This record gives sequence, C-alpha cells and structure tokens, in this order.
Amino acid sequence: MENTVTKHPNLSEQIAAILRQEILADPEPGRRLPPIMELAKRFKVSYETVRSGLRLLSQEGLVEQRTGSGTYVGDPTRNRHVGVLAEWDISDPRTSYFYRRTPQRVVRFLRANGLPVRLYAGHLAPDDESLRPLTCTDFLEAVERRRLRGVVAFAPDDTMPQWLGALQRQRVPVVGGTAGYACQVRSDYAAQVRLGVGYLLRRGRHRLALMEYHWPEDRRSKFVENFQAALTGAGVVANERWIRRAPTPCAPQAGWEEFRAIWAEGREKPDGLLICNDNLFPGAVMAILQLGIRVPEDLLVVTHFNKGSGMISPFPVAKVQMDPEAYARAAAEMLLQLMRHEPVEKERVIPYELLETPGAAAPGEGETKQGHGEGVDGHGDAQTRGHGDAVPSPELVGV
Repeated sequence: MENTVTKHPNLSEQIAAILRQEILADPEPGRRLPPIMELAKRFKVSYETVRSGLRLLSQEGLVEQRTGSGTYVGDPTRNRHVGVLAEWDISDPRTSYFYRRTPQRVVRFLRANGLPVRLYAGHLAPDDESLRPLTCTDFLEAVERRRLRGVVAFAPDDTMPQWLGALQRQRVPVVGGTAGYACQVRSDYAAQVRLGVGYLLRRGRHRLALMEYHWPEDRRSKFVENFQAALTGAGVVANERWIRRAPTPCAPQAGWEEFRAIWAEGREKPDGLLICNDNLFPGAVMAILQLGIRVPEDLLVVTHFNKGSGMISPFPVAKVQMDPEAYARAAAEMLLQLMRHEPVEKERVIPYELLETPGAAAPGEGETKQGHGEGVDGHGDAQTRGHGDAVPSPELVGV
C-alpha cells in the first residue's frame, strides 16, 4: 500500500488517486475510511490537503462525508446515470436513419424502467471516416468524473481507446454494436445477403450485382464474402466487376457512382441488384432512372431497409428489412441484465425480414409472398428464413 505522495502542487489529487484505487478494490457502500488525521499522518501531509483530496472523491460520488461521523464509501450508483452515446450527428439528414432513431429509442426503453438516462450527442459528420477524437466531449467528461453507471454506445471503433478502458476499470457495463465490446448487439449481415440473393435467384436472375459500403482495409467484407458464397452454392459465377463498394454510404453521390460503374462494365449487364445499405439506394435510383433502365423487366432490385424510415421508390423493389426498434430493445435489455449482474449472452443478433413489393417481379415470374424470405435453397429453414420482427420480449423491469 502506498503511504507517501510526491511533493508537488497537486498533492490532494495524488491522495485522491491513491484512495480511489483502494476504494474501487473494495467498493462496499458504507465502509468507513480512517479519520482524516490518520490519513494525514499516513501520507505525511496536512489535514487540509487530505480534506481537499476527499472532497474530490465526494464530488465523484465515491465517498460520503458525514459531519461529526467521518467519511464513508459511497453508493456507486448514487447520483449516476446511464449514458447513451450517439457519436454521429443525429441532426444531419444524411446520417443513417438507424443512427438517428435507435439511440433515442434506447433512451426511451431505459427511462421506462425508471433509470436516469442521458443522451450524449456528438457531431461527427456521417461521411467523415478520418481517425479523430470523440466529438462528444461531454461524454468524455462524464467518463472522467465517473458519472456513468452503464453505457450503450453508437460510435466508431477507432474512438474506443479514448473511453472504453476507463469504463472497464470503473466496472461500468457497456453494450455496443461491434466485436470490440464485451457485449454486442448486431444485425445478421449474412442472413441479409442470403435473403436478397435467394429472392433474385428464385426469380430467374443469375447475373447479379452487389453494392455495399466500404469496410476498412484491414477487415474483410462480410457482404462480399456471403454474396460470393451464396452464388457459388447455387452454381452461379460472381462477376467481380459488378461488386462495388462505396467509400461511405452517406458521401455525396454515394450509390449513384457505384451503380453507373456497374452498368458501364462491358456489353453484358446484370439482371439483378442487391443493395446492402439503404443510404446507397437513393443514388442508385437516380442512376437507374437517368440510364433509362426498366425495373423490374431489365433489372430486379433488392435493397436493405430500416423499418420506419419511410423510404419510397419510383419503381417496385423488394426490401430486406431490419427493425431499429428491435435493436434498441435488445441493447436496453442486455444493459439491464449486466447492471443487475444477471447472466447475459455476449452477443444478440437482430434478424432480417424479406418484404416482396407487389410488382417487383417481372410478369410471368410467379407470385410473391411477403415476409417469408427463404434462403437460396428455397426451403426456408430456421437458419435462412426471415422471421419478421423480433419476437416481442417481456416488458423490461427496472434495476
């Protein structure tokens, strides 16, 4: 145990750091700390210096100073709140509907369970892929001041080193959307591709194109991998020239440039198109209209879709739909389980649903059935079938 501090102007901060470490090692609320004079003797500093250090810990909620009684370890949840971090600018209309909608739904679910919740809104532009510090400085301040008792994060992975380690040391549970978090909620990207490819193949389309958003160079695209695997399983050769990746789905002209590049690749044209991000869809629609392509006669289109976004199309398309509401509920439930110290799975996967718009298939291709979404083999087994909205879970109960 460290009993001395270095003699420089921040003695009270040094004392606070030492005591903080000791308290976190044994955080039982109500445990009494040694008297101030005893601590002053231990650290070989003045009474007032120790009082200043304890005052810092009191501001963090780690200790409670009771007049005439002493200093006690505080309740770690008192005066703390749950934080929902939305790093992408939710006021920017270019930001994905998912990132504008889902964080606020998480806030609503948690508040319905009686928890104090704060939405931390950053201002990262949706087309900004540069490595940069977290823009939501209020969130970083809350982490530093130990104001958080739980977090649901919607933020780029490259910001995690700034704050995730600190929260782990504070034993604050965190739920996120990627493998970098101990507990994550994610979409079933493989099922998304299987449903889309299966729909196109069942309708006799075998010259398939894919549009997806860019993944960092050190990561392989799960969309492309699953697209190629689905085609190979059906005995169809994938045309690499018809696979296009947008630098970012929210960049100017995203989708427009990618589709025009696909259509310009040689005399042979694709007869089916799978769009793996709904932000690419408007640009692709513009390019299709400008090129005079008939949909669905010349090209059958399937696009990713976030339920509730209100996305419309001037021609019939099929949609592989994900429900942000189901995602928000799953993230809130997982965080509640962590905060209650209940057993919790490390990952929850949100299913997709295939919606076949009337008229999306060309005449003579057969009737469609909304919401079944069988896989490439057409059997619709549990692993490849779209199940529709996530099964409603029981009402959340407070911590």
